[in-house]
Amino acid sequence: MNSSTQTAFHSVGEEWLASYCAGGLSRAKHLLISCQSALKPELSSRIDAMDQVGGALLESAQGEALSSDFFARVLDKMESMPVSEEAGASQAQPENSAGKSWVPSPLEDFLKNIGQELKWKKLGFGVERASLANDNGEELYLLKARPGLKVPRHTHEGEEWALILQGGYSVGDESYGLGDLHREDESCTHQPIVDDDGEACITLVALEGSLKFSNPVMRMLKPVIGI
Repeated sequence: MNSSTQTAFHSVGEEWLASYCAGGLSRAKHLLISCQSALKPELSSRIDAMDQVGGALLESAQGEALSSDFFARVLDKMESMPVSEEAGASQAQPENSAGKSWVPSPLEDFLKNIGQELKWKKLGFGVERASLANDNGEELYLLKARPGLKVPRHTHEGEEWALILQGGYSVGDESYGLGDLHREDESCTHQPIVDDDGEACITLVALEGSLKFSNPVMRMLKPVIGI
């Protein structure tokens, strides 16, 4: 399932966050972590701490030897960093000139930069999709699912990252809500069930390859519904 960042919410592992700080992620994955950072002040603070670690390492690489307790002191500093008031305000009221409260500011900026309005396409079964980008086989899109929907059981041809922007869902015993980032790959078969609380679930998805449904009927419908 997920690697976590030692927080109370779902995210990706430290190696992914380090790659994010180093600019090593794809455009879609970078956007998802930027959006999660805007929604979760704790993650924003942790990323800031990792950036400081990277800066310290670069300075040390210029010829200064590291002390024996360097990494221990860095980790202590990361754990003690407070959540900034600015980050907390971002969680409470994400900026969005389009008037949609569930759009975090990095996604709003992304949409402005590509000059694209959201165009929802109905896929059936109470699901809508808004395509945003496709880079080297990795799709970036928004998915909206009606309350109580049981997504057909499936796996993936590659990795799927899904960041919840509104509502929530459960997979087995795990629950995912606002600001959670859910990562799956071809090794996992799962069936998300959208929370039945009257609110549609909206997720920002970065998907490599396509979905592989367990149900043969869904496999036949796959070209029709377009996922």
